Amino acid sequence: MSADAPFVSVVIATRDRAELFGLALKSVLAQSWADKEIIVVNDGSAAAQLPVYEKHWAEAAAQLGERFRVFHLVRRSIGHGPSYALNFGVDQAAGQYVTFLDDDDLWVDGGHLQRAATCIAAHASSAQAVDLYTSNQDAFAADGSHIGRLWLGKLEAALLSQGRKPTALGCFEVRVDEFLLADGFAHLNCLMVRRELFQQVGGLDEAVRWEGDRSLFLKLIDSAALKLHHPAVIGRHHVPNPQLKANVTTSISMVDKRLQQVIVLDRFLLHAKHASLRRYAVQHKGYALKRLAQELGQAGDWERASTYAWEALGLAPGLKWLGYCLYGSARRWYRPAAN
Repeated sequence: MSADAPFVSVVIATRDRAELFGLALKSVLAQSWADKEIIVVNDGSAAAQLPVYEKHWAEAAAQLGERFRVFHLVRRSIGHGPSYALNFGVDQAAGQYVTFLDDDDLWVDGGHLQRAATCIAAHASSAQAVDLYTSNQDAFAADGSHIGRLWLGKLEAALLSQGRKPTALGCFEVRVDEFLLADGFAHLNCLMVRRELFQQVGGLDEAVRWEGDRSLFLKLIDSAALKLHHPAVIGRHHVPNPQLKANVTTSISMVDKRLQQVIVLDRFLLHAKHASLRRYAVQHKGYALKRLAQELGQAGDWERASTYAWEALGLAPGLKWLGYCLYGSARRWYRPAAN
C-alpha cells in the first residue's frame, strides 16, 4: 500500500428506511479497501424502525469496530434534511477524503474505493493533492427498468473526442470546462472529495432539500485544483417512486423543486470564480425558470407563471418562448365576462 494512500470516511445519512439502509450498508462493507471508516447519521428515525437499524449497526460494528460510528439527530417532523445530516457526518469524519452513499442506493462495484484510493495516491504529490474524484452510476426506476447513466455518463466520450487519454489506471485529469461537457453533475454516490476542501466550500447547502448534490459539485469543481474522473460504473441509483411521499425527492412539489434550482443557481452565479461556470449558471437558471413557469401555468396560476416566464426570457431568449410569454400574459390579464 502506498504511503500516499488515503484513509476514507464514508458518510451515510438515513431516516426511516432501515431495510433499504441495510442493503446500502452491506455494499459499503463489501468494499475491498480496508483503510476506511463508516459514519452513519440517523436523522431522527421513528422508534419502530430502530430494532432493524440496530441489527445492521451491530453487524457493521462487529466487522469494523471503532471505525463504524452512528450519530443520532433529534427527531423532527420533516427531519433535518440530507444536507444538514451529511454535513454533520463530515464534521465527525477522520478521513483525509470523504464520500457518500444514499441510504436507498447501492455501490455495485466492490473495488470502487480501492480504485479511487489508488488513483488518488498515484496522482498525489508534495505540491498538489487530488481534490476531487468522480465516477458513474446507473439509474433504475421503481419497477426495476434501467433508465440510464444520467450524471457524468457522457464525460468519457466527450474527453476522448477531444483527444484526451486516460492514465494507466483509467483516470482522466479534468478541467472545469471539460466537466461541463458531460451535461450533468456528479451524484453524491459517485463523488470523493478531500475533506478540507469540502469544508472550505461550506459543504452541502442546508437551505435546499433538492439538488444539493449539484450545488456541491459546482462549488467543488470551481474550487478544486486537481480533479480526476474514472468512467467506471460503481453505483446503482433507485429513482424514488413518485407515488410515495416518504422520500425527500417525492415529498417536495415540482414547483418547489424548480424554485430551489433557481436559488442554487443564483447563489452560484454570485460566487462562481470561473467564467464558464457563471455562464452555466445563467443558462440553467433560464431553463429552471422556464420549467417553473410551465408548472405554474399547468396549475392555472397564470399570474405567477407569466412573471417567471418573462424573467426566463431575459436569460434564455427565443421566439418560441416569447410566444409563451405573450400567451401567459394574455391568460393572466384576460377575465371572461360574467353571465
